[in-house]
Parts: sequence; structure tokens; C-alpha cells
Amino acid sequence: MCIEFLGGENMNAIPLETLAQANEAAIYNIYLYLAHKTTPADNETLWSIIVGLEAELKRQMKYKWKDRDIYRLKILKNAVSNNHFLANTRIGNFTRSKSGLTACSFTNQNGEVFVVFKGTGRGEWIDNGEGLSGVPEPNTYITYSQNGKELFKTIIDKDYATDQQVEALNWFNKICAKNGWNNEAKIILTGHSKGGNKAQFVTIHSDLADACYSFDGQGFSPEAIEDLKGRLGANFEIRRQKILSLATDNDYVNVLGKRLMPKTNIYYFESFIGLHYMEAMLDNNGGFNKQSEQGKLSLYIEKVSEQLMNLSPVIRQYATLGVMNIFQKYLGEGTPVNNDYVSIEETIAGLGIAIVSFLRNI
Repeated sequence: MCIEFLGGENMNAIPLETLAQANEAAIYNIYLYLAHKTTPADNETLWSIIVGLEAELKRQMKYKWKDRDIYRLKILKNAVSNNHFLANTRIGNFTRSKSGLTACSFTNQNGEVFVVFKGTGRGEWIDNGEGLSGVPEPNTYITYSQNGKELFKTIIDKDYATDQQVEALNWFNKICAKNGWNNEAKIILTGHSKGGNKAQFVTIHSDLADACYSFDGQGFSPEAIEDLKGRLGANFEIRRQKILSLATDNDYVNVLGKRLMPKTNIYYFESFIGLHYMEAMLDNNGGFNKQSEQGKLSLYIEKVSEQLMNLSPVIRQYATLGVMNIFQKYLGEGTPVNNDYVSIEETIAGLGIAIVSFLRNI
């Protein structure tokens, strides 16, 4: 796997020493988008998982698979076939919760642990909007014993995190306790889209994370960022330096909200097959496409987002929840998680605010 750099004095070139780790994280993210096809066994190798996926594809016949998933499996197999180090990586802690979380860990032959969070689940769309709204809500954080048993709960009444972000952190803390992972373990967090946002959230809250690769992951509300600065003190700056954002040149999600990572940790890659798919920044063999500068569409959406983030949380909430409620209805499935609900009136009002912001930036 390799990367080519494009010219451009404004382009932020990714350090070569981080490339291999970022690429490994990308391959695990590709797998997680295929995890709904089969349920992996704990400690199963990645190669064994691929063999199982191919058998499932043959059994179900291609017409039951989306072309996108067939292409993902092709990338995954090519990447692992060309890198035997990946083939022997073992999966663990796989979870698919009713509340939307799909995540797992991969431990490679060097003993490095990659914790991977999947993108927006079928009922998580409104939760995305809540993460950008800047309106606080009560949340419950759990502390676990060494064997992963719950010790006690801490309730924060005025918290800017979302239910799904908190679920991701609680799950991470639980598997760390259960597996005995401490500061001596090398733990890399990663995820795509909402999964990238969850990975960022966990990284900023945990001193166990060594690095974080957020692929196309959205940001946070300005209020959430300020709250984190106040709560974490010096740890805020230390932990945010570990977070990297990698996105396709015209991705429209990574620019939503306020950035958690430093600007120097933001990288873009060419895309030829889509704007927001995890596989869009990779070639057929699982390597990154050429690095590029941020595209015009991405810059436009970023300006719209900045305008929305400048609104008061009460007004902004209409826009963020209204837009995400539309996505929930047409891209999501079933009932929104955590009893999230947005009325028709609120959706219409929110869409009006969002449309005005779009038009002002044309």
C-alpha cells in the first residue's frame, strides 16, 4: 500500500510514519461495513472472516448483495492478500447493540489494538443532529471493575455529549477493563462517519488512546468543545493532538460542526467513486488514493456549517435536528434510538433555517 502526493502549497502532507497505521485502520473500517453479513467468532482471524464472507456471497448469490458491498469485499480481500500481516489480525469484542452501536477490536501481530466504530446505525441519524445542536442533556457514564463489571454510575445533568457518544465511551471503558488494557497497551481508535465522531469522543475522554483516525467523521458543537476544554484542562490539548481527520476531497460530513483535532491533523484524498463512502478514498488494493487539497463542495458545506454553528443553540437545534430527521426517514430504518423524536413542524422549521444558510453561501 502506498500513497502519492499532489502538488499544492496549501496542502497539508500526511507524515509518512503515520501512513501505515492509518491504512491499517482504513481496512478494519472497510470490514465493519460488511459485518452485517456474518457474525464473527471471538479471536477469529481477518482472513477467516473474509473466507466466511465470500462463502456467504456465494450462498446468497450476488443479486442479494449491493454492488457497494461486493466492491468492499474485493478491497478487503485484495488488501489482506497483499499483506499477510493483516491476514493474521484477530477480531474481538464484536458488538451490535439494539441502541445502534456496532463496534469491535482488532489485535495485530505486534499486539497493537485497533478499536473500530461503524458509521451511523439505522436509528442514529437524529443523534447526529443532537451532537451539533449545542443543547445540553443529562447523560450517565459508567465506571467498571477489572473484570468488566459495573462499579458505579456518574450522572452529568448538563452534558453536551449525545446518548450514542456516551454509549461508545462506556462500551470502550468496559472492554478495556474486561481485557486488562491499560496504559501499557497500544490502543488506536478509528471509525468512519459517525464512527469517526465516536472515535474522537472516546479519544478525548480517555488517556488509554494512543492515536485516533477519524475517516469522514463529523465534528462537535462549539458548546461541546468549550465544555471539554473546561472539564479536561491540560488533557484536552494533549489528547486532541492524537486525533487525525482523513476524508475524501469533497466529503460533506467531516466539515460539519467545530473541529476537535488541530488543523495540521486534517488530510484529504482524491475520490473517484463517491464523496462519503469509506472505500472512496482507497484504491482496489486498499491503499490510499492520491492526497489532495480540500475540494470546492467540501469548502462550501464547511461555510454553511460555520454559519449554522454561529446561531444560538436553540435556533441551531431546529436546523440540525430537522435535516437529520429527513435523513432518518429516508436513509435510516425503523425507530430512532433513545426515543429521539422530531415533529413535522420542527422539521419544516429546521429545513427553512438550513436552506437559508445554504442559499447565503452560494
